[in-house]
Amino acid sequence: MIKVKCKIVFLFFVCSISKMVQAQHATASLLKEPAGWEFERFDLPPVFAPSFPYKGVEELRFSPGMFKKDSADYFTYVFVAQLDNTTAFTQEDVKNYILNYYKALCSVTARDRKLSIDTSLITTTIEKKDRSAGNAVIYNATAGIFGVFDDGAPVKLNMEIKVVSNVNAIKTYLVFIASPKNKNDQVWKKLYEIQEAFIAP
Repeated sequence: MIKVKCKIVFLFFVCSISKMVQAQHATASLLKEPAGWEFERFDLPPVFAPSFPYKGVEELRFSPGMFKKDSADYFTYVFVAQLDNTTAFTQEDVKNYILNYYKALCSVTARDRKLSIDTSLITTTIEKKDRSAGNAVIYNATAGIFGVFDDGAPVKLNMEIKVVSNVNAIKTYLVFIASPKNKNDQVWKKLYEIQEAFIAP
């Protein structure tokens, strides 16, 4: 019985490593820029949240200082989630997406890094932004999470989420731009450039 359990744990570990390697060597199709930012791609639901209710893919770009707490662009990044078989995505859906995503991410990462956090303290606020473009809707949001890639200290992320639906392809794209910096900070100029440049395939 012990040997069987060990084998299962080993197989899970091998699969996890395999997916991480694939993510690091994947080719960008949704988020090709900024080329100088670290890239990652994985399938949805993600390995850290297997019960996530959406299928598709996610691509991420991390700023050079993403994982360095003393950096000017700490926790500054962008990601695009392609949700398959989805054409309607409400403000409440976006809010639940943020909460479920970060609770799972923080929980798993904190456990792996042996950090002590309380995921029940993860919160989010969201409101629709006045401006929109074509079939896109943009939301302002904040997310109170934890810096689990560093010391686990609380982090308040300022975010914008651009929701683009492709009815013909039956897909919805969520374009997240995020940083703890206030939106008048220089780093947001780059984030807005990425947001504006995104075109659904």
